Amino acid sequence: MTARIGPHQLVRLLGDWVSGDGALHDQLSVALRRLVHAGALPSGVRLPSERVLATSLNVGRRTVEVAFDSLRFEGIFKSRRGDGTYVSVAGRHAVTRGDDRLSTFALTGRPHSGSFDLRSAALPGLPFVAEEVARLDPGVLAQQVHLHGYQPAGLYELRQAVAEYYDALGLPTTTDQILITSGAQQALRLTAMWLLEPGARVLIEEPSFRGAIDVLRRLGAQLYPVPSGVDGIDADALSDAIGQYRPALIVLQSTVQNPTGSVLEPSRRASVASLAGEAGIPLIDDIAPSDTQFDGGRPRPLAAYGGPVFTLGSTSKAFWGGLRVGWVRADPERITAITLMKSSEDLGTSVLAQIVAERLLQRIEEARAERRAVLAGTWRLLREALNELIPEWRLQPPRGGASLWAQLPDPCATAFAQRAARKGVLVLPGPTFSSVDGLDDHLRLAFAAAPEEVIAGVERLAEAWASFRTRWSARAVVKSA
Repeated sequence: MTARIGPHQLVRLLGDWVSGDGALHDQLSVALRRLVHAGALPSGVRLPSERVLATSLNVGRRTVEVAFDSLRFEGIFKSRRGDGTYVSVAGRHAVTRGDDRLSTFALTGRPHSGSFDLRSAALPGLPFVAEEVARLDPGVLAQQVHLHGYQPAGLYELRQAVAEYYDALGLPTTTDQILITSGAQQALRLTAMWLLEPGARVLIEEPSFRGAIDVLRRLGAQLYPVPSGVDGIDADALSDAIGQYRPALIVLQSTVQNPTGSVLEPSRRASVASLAGEAGIPLIDDIAPSDTQFDGGRPRPLAAYGGPVFTLGSTSKAFWGGLRVGWVRADPERITAITLMKSSEDLGTSVLAQIVAERLLQRIEEARAERRAVLAGTWRLLREALNELIPEWRLQPPRGGASLWAQLPDPCATAFAQRAARKGVLVLPGPTFSSVDGLDDHLRLAFAAAPEEVIAGVERLAEAWASFRTRWSARAVVKSA
């Protein structure tokens, strides 16, 4: 079966391919050539048609035609009459379909000077993180340095602090139920690796966190989407999917979901936990973003409702992503098994970072209050600006986090994101967060930056939307004629 790459996926790989210098067709051919040589477009993969790619890139079809012709002349692309265009030169590395964020960033580089970046929802660290580092007790450090430093399960003191963190949320936890990892992303990968065989079926929210999609694809999982909206994952749809696909795993974010910022309602929590428990299906609940909740009461973790739940968390959202400290919470037997897997990989998370993390968790309520005040204020400003400048967009109000999920009038998000980038504002189209390359009628707008930068970016975005909307509507009229 011939490998294909969809237009949305190819646009993600191309990233910020327009530099502002030179003809668009030359810049596109350079970007495509770089993807081939980097191995991101393997030999034999079938490319989208020139017409479809032009629409997704929001450029004239002639731009794509000339770029493809140039690469055909070089022997990098080849076309078969009536069968499309293929990559004919192998790159240095073979890759899977999982076009993860790291490879994309490595290929595209930093935003151009003068542009507004509304893509990243990563928050800056809180000032008291540096204070806690400066206050570290030399005696404690000396005691740890005297030891070998290899502790796969993590420092006892930090595991105790994490257990108390969950106790306070209404989920009684002991230290032997905690494994410390190098961030929540490693926690997800290790847990999924322990649970899954290649080809296993996994149910995942639609939309979902891109990092989860990439991790699961790299493990060879088959992903099946389950709708997730303003109140979290649809329990009825989840029940139907369990019956239809008989999955090996369910992956979701019950508290402050990325990209929607939703929080699963208590009644749905009980239903989801019950569905997983009755079917005997393990469930990974990544609640690392939960400490950024700014609307409503803080719910009990999904694991408190029973069932085979693996709860993931980290210090990244509450305190600082640079610490790279995360964890998995599960029953002791499963934690022991995943710890053995981790020990063969890195022998343990940075001890120094763990010492800092343990001290910071003592200030978790202070961190939550600071995040709540800043994020709630920026969200209000963003909502007011969008309602005034782009009233036709439907906004899904987030209950936490630093991103907004917006629905456009038409499935044109990929094309619009390309247009917006050329106008100096960077956003992420819906397919970025889809396991089936759907959701092209949605955008994610991040508001982690300073409020004045976010609002200035929205003003630029509104200008881009006005010019794009006119051209898109005219194109739609021509197609329907």
